[in-house]
Parts: sequence; structure tokens; C-alpha cells
Amino acid sequence: MKMTFTERIYELSEKLTIDYFNSPGMAGELKFAIFDFDPRDELRVRKEIEKISQSNHSIKMFDLYEMMIDLIKEENYFENIIEVEKDFPKDVMLTQVFQPLLALEQEDNPIIRKFQESVKDDGVSIVLITGVGKSYPIIRSHTILNNLQSVFRNNPVVMLYPGTYDSNQKMTLRLFDRLDDDNYYRAFNLVKRSE
Repeated sequence: MKMTFTERIYELSEKLTIDYFNSPGMAGELKFAIFDFDPRDELRVRKEIEKISQSNHSIKMFDLYEMMIDLIKEENYFENIIEVEKDFPKDVMLTQVFQPLLALEQEDNPIIRKFQESVKDDGVSIVLITGVGKSYPIIRSHTILNNLQSVFRNNPVVMLYPGTYDSNQKMTLRLFDRLDDDNYYRAFNLVKRSE
């Protein structure tokens, strides 16, 4: 039976606890999870997750898009990028500007360092990743999840994903329910859409 939006958000809030991720069923498992949702519910999810995080101090929220913008500003490239963006196609901007600047394909890149610098991997924080849709195609969710495996061994990592995560057979991420992002084998679906 398909769960309603409200039911899924309630279950998400119940599971976003250190106790849940430290339960006996999780022993020895990588604590990486994905909460996938209908992309049309993006604004509703943002609103609900804001409420959840305000009442749950173990949640450390990271918006990939905001992280990317902050890094570009720190490197003093923001104004330049806005200027040249008008003259170059998106694929050129992606391959010639964003990929070299953010070095996202490398295991040690500025985004991953931001995570490391912001949260100690002590098992008392839940790393909650948002902004997946806003940061696409510059930041790819599977790349972030793969690189964070070496950073967070004790802290649970939960990614909010506007699309579908098929954790049963193909283990695929389908962004916006339209684009195949890539396979990701290590995360479990935190709240399934149907029981």
C-alpha cells in the first residue's frame, strides 16, 4: 500500500535518530540512507525537514547547492562565472569551469573537506544532505555518497533525493524521476514509498 506524504514524513522524523541508526539490525552496516520523494514535493519536503531539524539537534544539515556557491565565492570566482556563463554552453561550463574548480571526481575535494571540517565523525551526529536537485548536474549525488564513505564511518548519512531510489533490484538513482544518475549500492531506502 502506498504511503501518504504525511505518513512518510512522520516515519522519516521517527527514524532520524542516533538510536535508530545504532539499533541491533544496523550492527556493522554502513549507515548511509536515502529518503527519495516525488520531485513535485520538493518545497514541502524542505519545509518539513526544516521543522524536523529544528527539534532534533543531532541533525547536521548540508545543502549541496549552498556549499557549491560558498566555495565558488571563497575562491573569488562567483562574479566571473556569472559573466562568462552568458557566453558559453552549459556543457563547456561544466567541464571547463565547475569540474576543475570543485574537483568533485577526486576523493579529496573541497565539498568533501567541508563535510569533514564541519562534523566530527563521532557517532553522535546525523549528516543530512539536501540540495541534490538544485546542484545537478554540477554535483552528482552518487559521487558525494561514494566519497563520503571514507569520511563517515560512525555518523549516519541521509540524503534527501528528489526522484526514485530503487534499492530492491537495480540500485539506481533516478533524479527527478527522469534522469538516471547512476548506481549506488551502499545506501538503504530509509522510508519506502509503499509498504
